[in-house]
Amino acid sequence: MHRFQWLNRWLGEEILTKRRSYLLVSGCFILFGAAVALLSSFIHYRMQSSSIEASIDQRFAQLRELKLGELDRRLHDLDGLVTALAENPLMTEYLLAPTAERLEALQHLFTLVARSHEELMQVRYLDRSGMERVRVDRARGAAEPVVVGDSLLQDKGHRYYFQESRGLAAGQFWHSRLDLNRERGQLELPIRPTFRVATPVYLDNFFAGIVILNTEADTMLEALSRAPDFDAFLVDGDGEVLISPDPQLRWSRYLDHDPSFKERVADAEESFYRFDLEPLLKNGESLQVLMVPREEALQRLMHANTLAALMIAASVILISFPLAWLAAVIPAALQQRLQDTLTKLRSSTDTLDTHVISSSTDAQGRITHVSGALCRISGYKPWELLGQTHKRLRHPDASAEVVEQIRAAMAEGRSWRGELKQLSRQGETYWVNTVITPKLDREGQVLGYTEVSADVTDRKALEKMSVTDDLTGVFNRRRLDQRLEEAMESFLRYRQPFSVILLDLDRFKSINDTEGHQAGDAVLVQVAQCLKENLRKVDHLGRWGGEEFLVICLETEELGAAQLAEKLRGRVASLPQPVGRTVTVSIGVAQAKPDEKLNQLFRRVDAALYRSKHEGRNRVSRSQGPLLRSPSAPG
Repeated sequence: MHRFQWLNRWLGEEILTKRRSYLLVSGCFILFGAAVALLSSFIHYRMQSSSIEASIDQRFAQLRELKLGELDRRLHDLDGLVTALAENPLMTEYLLAPTAERLEALQHLFTLVARSHEELMQVRYLDRSGMERVRVDRARGAAEPVVVGDSLLQDKGHRYYFQESRGLAAGQFWHSRLDLNRERGQLELPIRPTFRVATPVYLDNFFAGIVILNTEADTMLEALSRAPDFDAFLVDGDGEVLISPDPQLRWSRYLDHDPSFKERVADAEESFYRFDLEPLLKNGESLQVLMVPREEALQRLMHANTLAALMIAASVILISFPLAWLAAVIPAALQQRLQDTLTKLRSSTDTLDTHVISSSTDAQGRITHVSGALCRISGYKPWELLGQTHKRLRHPDASAEVVEQIRAAMAEGRSWRGELKQLSRQGETYWVNTVITPKLDREGQVLGYTEVSADVTDRKALEKMSVTDDLTGVFNRRRLDQRLEEAMESFLRYRQPFSVILLDLDRFKSINDTEGHQAGDAVLVQVAQCLKENLRKVDHLGRWGGEEFLVICLETEELGAAQLAEKLRGRVASLPQPVGRTVTVSIGVAQAKPDEKLNQLFRRVDAALYRSKHEGRNRVSRSQGPLLRSPSAPG
């Protein structure tokens, strides 16, 4: 009995000793694991804390570059718009001779610009004294702009924007401060943020006024203040707030908020992220965008950081899977970064696809990719263009010279830049400014081509309107003058002859007097169409005066031009009789001489036209040759 008690006592002590040893060793391992876990967690936490700061810095840097880029593009567009208006030929013509007809054309041009840019509140031309001469307004929420009548035009010579803009040199721009629109001296409610852009107009190096745009600044301000994970403030140099997440702080200068933003945030001002807008705006307002990381964003990042540290600690303590975790955490982090990068890249690619007109082709010129913007402007579906060439988009009237230039550039493996006339699937004409760039392999062999374009249809329409006669659709007097100067310069430099044909409708006044001006206009349109259909491609036709037309015949001597003139005379005389009688023309022809100027050439061709009139009309007279006699006009 005692033996068993001793044995039991010995076994109990042995078991207790082993248990104590096991607990001690286990405790050491647990303590060691806990120490490793705590150290690993602490290191990870510190690293992630630094990573959070770096992530915030990186996000701010990306937002700053994005917003500065957006603002720069917006200002560049507005500067280009006022330049296009200030330097438009219609503006020059009006300044040279301010007739009611030219004022109406200028008003129409300003209306077109306002209609095509919905953010424009007002488009104006102020003369050299500050008096409004052209003003187009768009009321809040209105779909269409309206031309303000003469009786409502005002003298703005005393306003600061006129005084500051008039001192600029040609090609310089004035940008206003961002403020709130006022109507009759009172703030417009609801408030209407406004931004103005102006440029001076010069005629023969003399100041002739300014062109100024008033734009609704809501879109600009929204783009500047929209910032994921940040609260954004727009503050001027005096500490006054324009934009803030807190409505009670917005537009503090105008809405009498008190105290100012600078007083409210004086203690935390150094912790803000900020960047200046003054280098772009150049308006003396010293605007700054201030960004504060949102508390919920920081908490979200800190929560993720803390959770990750706890997970690491648990993984180290649970020795069964630390190696698996270590093997997975690095690829997982890399995969997450790769996924983030791919997401950003996909977002950028989607943005480019939506807004940039682009395409890619293989080395044979077959289309392999088209952007959504190209499909939208051309009207084609992607599968209708893939495998085709760009000839499918080319307008039938596209310049053969331009096409040949593109082929030559592609054959030499170099880029090409220029404007292309295209035809949509619906048969509508549009213009693009295009850059075609070859894609090369390491050996310099062409793998294909990338084409990136910008829609310039509106600008081309404005250009055409400035050189075309409204009634007949042929060149106007201004365009003819340009072509004549080019022809004379080429003649004097390269001795390439050219002649001019001056046509005048016989007894046209009697048509207007007896049949009415509408019938007279119909005759002018019919004659212009007849002349266009019977001229060569190298000839330039335009309306010279009321019932006079001019043809510039390049590389043509007087005899050849006279034969063409006789053909035109016969075609006009054989036209159907829209006014109950035959319409005829008298024609003068003259060839340019190397020892004379354009006005001398026109005295000779006008004298030849007078001979045709004097000799009985409906005939052709040469400046230096015999009269080409034709049957006189009836009556």
